Amino acid sequence: METAHSLFRRVQRIEIHTRKLVDQLASGDYRSVFRGQGMEFSDYRAYVEGDDPRMIDWNVTARSNTPFVKILTEERELLVMLVVDVSGSLNFGSVNITKADRVAETAAVLALSAARTNDRVGLLTYGSSIHGYMPPDKGRAHSLAIIRKVIETGDRREKADVENALKFLGRVLKKRALIFLVSDFRFGSKGERQLKVFSKKHDMVGIHVFDPRELRVPDVGKIRFRDPESGKESVVNTSSPAWQKAFAQKVQEETAGRESLCKRTKLDVVSISTADDLILPLRRFFYLRKRRRAH
Repeated sequence: METAHSLFRRVQRIEIHTRKLVDQLASGDYRSVFRGQGMEFSDYRAYVEGDDPRMIDWNVTARSNTPFVKILTEERELLVMLVVDVSGSLNFGSVNITKADRVAETAAVLALSAARTNDRVGLLTYGSSIHGYMPPDKGRAHSLAIIRKVIETGDRREKADVENALKFLGRVLKKRALIFLVSDFRFGSKGERQLKVFSKKHDMVGIHVFDPRELRVPDVGKIRFRDPESGKESVVNTSSPAWQKAFAQKVQEETAGRESLCKRTKLDVVSISTADDLILPLRRFFYLRKRRRAH
């Protein structure tokens, strides 16, 4: 069990490490892609010729005997929800960091970017059950509390139940939101119906975290594998052509399954490796999304 002091130090290290990334993201990409996704009521004014009749507020008009129209302004504040997978499969890593570390960094960048642009951000962590929910709020202190929650919830031997997570979120989330689903997407097609519902109702973005060794295992002879979800160990011969072929086929099937799921549910997804830069894939994704929406 991690002590309060060591947990604080980890949060501090992540904040320092991601500070420059937050500056890059909050300076333009994050704001320009997701701003202006809706309109909110601002005030009333008297109707003048040429106004859209659909904007007349008939209740106010009836009380004053004078036609009044609603003034709408572009929404300046975002409601951001981070839906973070903390299941056992995230505890794998073949380079300097695990997938769980990359998930924590990603959550930190998004939470601190939201704080920088004065948006409200909340958190839902899940595995086979709901592990934590933090209602959306503003400020750096709240964002740091989110990072701490992501870190302290990790290291669990269990599978991810995204369907259960989204059902819970549907009960507590009443307004339209920008939702980041941060996961390694190893939950298969379970939750497809909920993903469709959320993609239609909210602005939803999937962040797929992966490790390069999940795509290719080098020929290094016999090695011991441990399933991070069940803890079960097995020895495999990576020099075996049959094993390499079966592994490559499994990777191909999982990739095709994930891409097909995202296409069917209309979920925008950006993939981030544990071996590469964190911010470049996000900036590239936001840039392409902005261009697509402009057309």
